[in-house]
Amino acid sequence: MALIKCPECGRDISETAGSCPSCGYVLKKSKKDNGINTKNNTVIIIGVLIVLAIICVIWYQSDHNKKDNSSYSNSYYDSYYDYPKTGNEGALAKAKSYLNSSAFSYTGLIDQLEYNGFSESEAKYGADNCGANWKEQALKKAKSYLNSSAFSYAGLIDQLEYNGFTEEEAKYGVDNCGANWKEQAAKKAKSYLKSSSFTRSKLIDQLEYNGFTYEQAVYGVEQNGL
Repeated sequence: MALIKCPECGRDISETAGSCPSCGYVLKKSKKDNGINTKNNTVIIIGVLIVLAIICVIWYQSDHNKKDNSSYSNSYYDSYYDYPKTGNEGALAKAKSYLNSSAFSYTGLIDQLEYNGFSESEAKYGADNCGANWKEQALKKAKSYLNSSAFSYAGLIDQLEYNGFTEEEAKYGVDNCGANWKEQAAKKAKSYLKSSSFTRSKLIDQLEYNGFTYEQAVYGVEQNGL
């Protein structure tokens, strides 16, 4: 262990001593100690900076999410509350909403609006002012039916009239739906054979009962192997 002279009293003391045991003079810290403390201080500063950076990131994300949620909330509020819910204007808004997702006849739309709680006069106002072309609505409804089931020409007209379309509107829809009635007969025959057994003649009779012509019915039966 090396000895050094005390700057104050000149006594020999250990180089690692913090003060002179004779006069009490406080010695300067060694370069080694200063190096260690400097390193420790650097580590502490870096740690503090990292913690501050993490806090800033968390704060930014939290603030960003709040803005997104606020935007969504405002958008939802606007879409839900930005149109009337009652009276004539409410019925009109509801009528347009229904027509955006499905097809209705004039009377069918009035019935739907009344079912939703609008008065007869309000429902009629909504249907009268919604801007619908009822022939085009019949066509849209005809195509919708053909997407899920098979119909004869006459059977589809009957179905549309049952939904409240006039004879003229129903006929327009069926005439312009693009259906191949022979193929519809084959599709209907196949549907019957999935659920029950038929002889050739009985299945032809059944298809004719559904409004297919004899020629269409025979085609439909033959396409299913009978």
